[in-house]
Amino acid sequence: MPNVLTLPPALRRLLLTTGLACTLPLAAAPSQAQSPSAVERFTGEAGPATDPEAIGVAPDGVVKWHGPLAPYAASLAAAGLSFDVNAYNFFFANPSAGLRPGQLSNSAYYVLSLDADLDKLAGIRGGFFHLTETFFGLRWNNRNMGADIGDTTIGYQPTFNRDIARLSVLTYEQRLLDDRLAIEVGRTHPNRYYALPPCQSSVSCFQDILQINGSISSPLYGVWGANVAYKITPESYIQAGAFAVTGRANFSSGWDWGHEPLNGVLTLAEIGHSTTFATDLYPSRIALTGFYNTADHEDNLRTIYGTSKGLNPGDPVRLHAGTSGVILTGSQVIWRADGGAEAANLNPTSIQAYTSLAYAPDTTVPIRWNAFAGLTLQAPDQSRPLDRYGIKVNWQRISADYAQFLGDANFISGGPGGAYSRDKLIFEANAHLALGKGIFFEPVVQYLVNGNSYWNPYTANRTKDGFYVGATLIVPLGSIFGLAPG
Repeated sequence: MPNVLTLPPALRRLLLTTGLACTLPLAAAPSQAQSPSAVERFTGEAGPATDPEAIGVAPDGVVKWHGPLAPYAASLAAAGLSFDVNAYNFFFANPSAGLRPGQLSNSAYYVLSLDADLDKLAGIRGGFFHLTETFFGLRWNNRNMGADIGDTTIGYQPTFNRDIARLSVLTYEQRLLDDRLAIEVGRTHPNRYYALPPCQSSVSCFQDILQINGSISSPLYGVWGANVAYKITPESYIQAGAFAVTGRANFSSGWDWGHEPLNGVLTLAEIGHSTTFATDLYPSRIALTGFYNTADHEDNLRTIYGTSKGLNPGDPVRLHAGTSGVILTGSQVIWRADGGAEAANLNPTSIQAYTSLAYAPDTTVPIRWNAFAGLTLQAPDQSRPLDRYGIKVNWQRISADYAQFLGDANFISGGPGGAYSRDKLIFEANAHLALGKGIFFEPVVQYLVNGNSYWNPYTANRTKDGFYVGATLIVPLGSIFGLAPG
């Protein structure tokens, strides 16, 4: 199901999601999660990441650590070891939308990170070690919410986390050529690097074509992978990577190596350019991402006998090898209240426009097109420079034969049948609110039109138009207690 932690920057700092994730990406928020990747540093975007300045940075006269653990954490960072702990609580409800309206769900993620500067520790210049473990708690309706909603896109339906903990990141990173080249290998996730969301809401900004057609697991569920990124200019980069496609990832601890099924390999490439308020009065970002997934996938409609798989759920389904897609992501600050006069202000009152467009040329996959666009009002009150308010609309088109499959599956389950609509719209209002001490609250309200039953096709219910609401609380425990700078 859609994953966080696409994740944020906070769930992009989580997922991305990445996720987680989400992996999956609270853009200006100081609360972050997971280890930094080179691309996040290049673009200034917020994928799952701890503050890059925390890695091996000794106190320089400016107090960066606050709280009871500050003296110890600052000393360890000076020696090359940096730690962080972040908590994310996700609440979801579908008052009137989906297959079974009126359900509630909650999931909490506790993300513990360690980053080691191997130059300071072992004399390995440009070498870094990254470790992130995620713990899950406060879970209810964690397993059924996806089936209650059904739709591929609306909100963020939490991944079913069977175990109490999951390995998210375990990588070695080598930087070369004055840090312009970064190579990272180990247990990681593509949501840390690719198609980073341009939105500033951690639970509702992800690209379905990458998440679903690309068979990406939850952003906090690390898989074997490697990524190479090169910084062409201070604002531009190019990267390529390969990651394992692992089925049933949420039934693995991440440490049980050798027992995970390898279904295929997801390869990705991206070129991008990004600026921030530190270097540009009207910053922008653009990224072009392509992917190819070698794993087999089921035909949208037919069994091996040529019959409808929706009407014959017990028959083996036709398989197709590999699928691909392309994603264009962009954002641009189009207005600022000071007209650019206050160049030193890194959080001016401004409006950012953003969009993401994805296309899958393969007719045998469920989703052919997915696009969203929105506006974000940033720092509307200069006394609250990290607040954000946004609106967004998301459009998706599924394959015609997949729409027929959903109708057939509904009919054989006792429903009225009939193909689902190929086109879906989601209208959204969101906010990103600073509560102090690096704590952020993100409410989201969406209205679904022509949703689908992707996550629960064999049901007699038909997806209802209606409202979805969500709320995310992000608490940077590491910086609050002085374990991380903040």
